[in-house]
Parts: sequence; structure tokens; C-alpha cells
Amino acid sequence: MTKMNKKELIREYIKKSHYSDLVGVIKETGLSNQVTKNYLQVLKSEGVIFSAGRGVYSSVAEEFRFEEKSRVAEIRQLLKKQYPDLDFLIWNTLYFQPYYHHQQTHNITFVEVEADAIRPVADSISRDYRFITVEKASRVAPKNFDITRDPIVVKLLIKGSPRKGHTPTLEKMLVDLFVIKDKYSTMTDGDYWELWRSIDELFRVNVSALVAYAKSRMYFNGMLSQLIDNIGLNNVTFGAYIKYAGKVTSNKKAYGKANT
Repeated sequence: MTKMNKKELIREYIKKSHYSDLVGVIKETGLSNQVTKNYLQVLKSEGVIFSAGRGVYSSVAEEFRFEEKSRVAEIRQLLKKQYPDLDFLIWNTLYFQPYYHHQQTHNITFVEVEADAIRPVADSISRDYRFITVEKASRVAPKNFDITRDPIVVKLLIKGSPRKGHTPTLEKMLVDLFVIKDKYSTMTDGDYWELWRSIDELFRVNVSALVAYAKSRMYFNGMLSQLIDNIGLNNVTFGAYIKYAGKVTSNKKAYGKANT
């Protein structure tokens, strides 16, 4: 087998599998550990395959992009001005509207801050916006919550959340949408799994970030079984998710009441 054949063998397997890890590539191609690592690095440097998390590779080039909503930008600027040292995340459920068929009539803006900043931030935002809700440690929405008012929910920031600056990554938002879809009636189960299928067709997911965050929120086992049923997690497209899941441990001490 020539060097080019070895390289092409790895490239074709990654392309076919959508996601895979080092062990899977070695098993499928029959190449040695070091040879496989070397060619994976070459293919990455050439932009043929891409990292999908620690030890996971993908043929999907595109990363998730969304159209930012004006309210998100306005609140982010407000918080940066009033609380320059504040650690926070902000996002809106409308980011995912283009990726499932049901028309999203209403939306929620989530502002995530450290525990001692929740009340001050909620009070600051309420000077310019209506329908502010402070999230409680419960799996049901507060009695006064009304999604038809397009509310703003101020909630606890979970340490270690996958992020880019003040914006959560796709992986965090996918997990959070699973957690909140019933609590806040953001979307039906069918819409949620339709969203997953669309994301899988279009964008690369960071597998290790997704699994680590889902396990930190203590929701991965619930998501795993439903991903198998609704998306076909056992198929090659999502094969690496199951392989990686067993290698990740949750840090309950660090995340506290992360399952709310």
C-alpha cells in the first residue's frame, strides 16, 4: 500500500463516517497508531478533515452561524457598560428558527450570570425592557412566566459552559434547548429532533464539548437514549458520540445545581 493510498484510505473513511475517533480509524483501516496519527495531522493541515473535539475528527467543514438579534446586542452592550468585569453569556432561541419547519411565534432571551449578579442584572435590564424573569432552581417555569411576551430570563451561569466570548457555542445551546423545551415550552419534541437533524446535515458539532457539557448538567443519559431513537445515534454519523461519552466524567462540585 503506497503512502497516497494510506492517506486516501483515511480520508475516505472520515468522509463516510461523518465523525470518527482515532480508535475507529485504526480499526477500520488496519493502519498502525502512529501512521494513522501522522496522516490525520496531514489531512487536518490540508483542510480536508477537521477537529470535532478532543480526539474526534469530522469531514464537515461548516461551523454553526446565526443571525444575531438586536435585543441580544443591545443587552450585551448594556451589561458591558454597566458591569465591565461581569462574566456573562447571552443568547436567543430565535437563532435556531431557520433549522426547523414550525414557525417560532415567540422567543426567549437568556442572560446567564454569576449567582451574586443575578438580581442586580435583572434590575438593570428591567429599566429598559419588560417581562424579566429570574430563573429558579426548578424544572418548571415560574407561575408568572409567559412565553407569549417574549421574555428575558436571567439565570445562573454554569461554569465551564462552552462559549466564544459572551456567546454560548452551538453545543451548549443544543443541550440547553433540550433542558428548557418542556420547562418553558420553547418547542415541541418533534421540532427539537428536526433541529438536530438539520444541524447534523449542515454543521460540525464539537463532540467532546457537547458530551462534557451535557454530562455536567446531568442530562446526557436522557439525551443519549432519545438521540438514539430520534436521530439514529448508532449510525456511523453519530458513532463517535457514544465512543466519547464513556470517556467523559462530570464535575458535580464545579457545576453545583446545574440540572435546573
